[in-house]
Amino acid sequence: MSAQDFELLETRELDELNSTGRIYRHATGARVVSIANPQDENKVFGITFRTPPTDSTGLPHILEHSVLCGSRKFPVKEPFVELLKGSLKTFLNAFTYPDKTCYPVASQSQQDFYNLVDVYLDAVFHPRLTPEVLKQEGWHYEVDEEGTLSYKGVVFNEMKGANSSPERVMAEHCQQVLFPETTYGVDSGGYPLAIPDLTWEQFESFHQDYYHPSNAWIWFYGDDPEDRRLEILDEYLSEFDTRSADSSVALQSRWSEPKTIEETYSVSEQDVDDDGGK
Repeated sequence: MSAQDFELLETRELDELNSTGRIYRHATGARVVSIANPQDENKVFGITFRTPPTDSTGLPHILEHSVLCGSRKFPVKEPFVELLKGSLKTFLNAFTYPDKTCYPVASQSQQDFYNLVDVYLDAVFHPRLTPEVLKQEGWHYEVDEEGTLSYKGVVFNEMKGANSSPERVMAEHCQQVLFPETTYGVDSGGYPLAIPDLTWEQFESFHQDYYHPSNAWIWFYGDDPEDRRLEILDEYLSEFDTRSADSSVALQSRWSEPKTIEETYSVSEQDVDDDGGK
């Protein structure tokens, strides 16, 4: 590891956690929060990128799925599934928010933990992104036995289900109408009617723009050696140059008067009563 590649910005004793916290900045611009607790065998890692969408094609969500479909170092079809079957992990997941995408893992086994960190770092920085992966995780055409053409895809199908929930639809629309001038004015998860508008060029460009160390916050927690944490990170971060990643989120203008919004949502046939679902 090149120690000079990490600048220590702050050290703080976290008495309520019996831990010591340090914030580093890597030469690439990546920021690292490292919390050392020698009394806790639960080891946690996460990497987060700010990923503000500009439309409701679900690009950040589809990319979150896609980077976990194999990578340069782990060229298997579904490394995430393999980890679920064989890892000693205590937590393993990924989340897409309206303005960021997070990849957290945790394990009590140090060797297993470092393996999880290695898989996730390789996944986000060197994913096996291809048009076929986009079709699988995002959307594609499919013809059934009767010759009917329809849209399919992992995220497409997931969001069709999500948009049948009135609670989810209400929460999403409340956010969108409150902040229409910002990234919160679109659906980062993907709106089914908009998902097929996503192109391969947009997909590839989004990863290149935002999945860069300069746009990343990384954190560690647990009893593992802090030097080893930084060593693992530098193996990946040192492959990149410093650059400016403009992922800032604009402020919403103040409302000058009240506004009333009315929206609809889909229901299944079993949800429709004798009065037509009213």
